[in-house]
Amino acid sequence: MSYVRPSHLTDGAETWREVSELYELTVDDLKVVIASDGVTDNQQAAEAYASLLRFCAQADAEVDSRLARRGYPLPLSATQFPVLTVWARAIARYHIHRNRDRSSEETGRIERDYRDALRALDMVAEGTLSLGANDPLLATAGEDPASVEVHSNARLFSRDTLGGL
Repeated sequence: MSYVRPSHLTDGAETWREVSELYELTVDDLKVVIASDGVTDNQQAAEAYASLLRFCAQADAEVDSRLARRGYPLPLSATQFPVLTVWARAIARYHIHRNRDRSSEETGRIERDYRDALRALDMVAEGTLSLGANDPLLATAGEDPASVEVHSNARLFSRDTLGGL
């Protein structure tokens, strides 16, 4: 099961342009190879697709390695936990763009998204962030996220302690 696919890495005109430039392809060639899941006569496009698949697999492995620290049954379903796709996409985009000019605003956003994804995954691994309502570890722990129990100290002032005032 994969959290991120090459089609997740292109979510708008600007992103299509960026990825096509990285692989020295036209946007149309990139769209065709992604839509056909890598089936193409264009060797350069096929190699680009294979490269995107490797980055996706690397991102999936990074997500799983952090989830494994907490003991999640892997792989988890990206359909059931769509936030995993968001995090894996940020990780894959970072690795795809890591050799680009670091002074651009877009590269800065990609790096920020990558750090945020790793931070969130580390919080899940530590147990301070949940994957959501269907989180398997939340259910097995017997915790009900809707219930809250409040404890306080004993009452300090009463009629008895204030001498009948």
